Amino acid sequence: MNLDSLLQQYESGRLTRRDLLGALALLVAAPGAAAQAAQTSPIGAVKSMNHVSVFVPNVQKSVDFYQGVFGLPLLTRQDPGINLSTGAGFLGIYPAQAGATTGSINHVCFGMENFDADAVLTALAGKGIKASIRLRGNTKELYFTDPDGIRVQLQDVKYKGGTGPLGDQ
Repeated sequence: MNLDSLLQQYESGRLTRRDLLGALALLVAAPGAAAQAAQTSPIGAVKSMNHVSVFVPNVQKSVDFYQGVFGLPLLTRQDPGINLSTGAGFLGIYPAQAGATTGSINHVCFGMENFDADAVLTALAGKGIKASIRLRGNTKELYFTDPDGIRVQLQDVKYKGGTGPLGDQ
């Protein structure tokens, strides 16, 4: 937050005089605090756990397991993998690298309403988080890693695990 932004918000009526004075005091008394507040403010609200993708040595064996144990129906085929519906989201099952003997979680995906990959990419960069956008068909997929090295994908809440505008090819 800078002085120009505060004044514009005040002049447009989005900020009260009391709020303006408080923000100005914060800027003058503790310039580092304003920068820290910008670092901790969220980039947007997560509305759903969209999906989890696993990499496994044998896709069909894993599909059979999850369908047999939980009754998860086929959502989409995304060669060479398969997405099984979990109700509000899905489980993506894809082949692991050649020679792998165990499965692993490749990434988790959170759904955001009105997802704008480019705007989120900019917001993440402002927090010092390196992210990238991958285009799959007409769908922009945004990826980054958390502090523990776990891959995170952000996507629109409507994404359904394919490659078209919202995940259907």
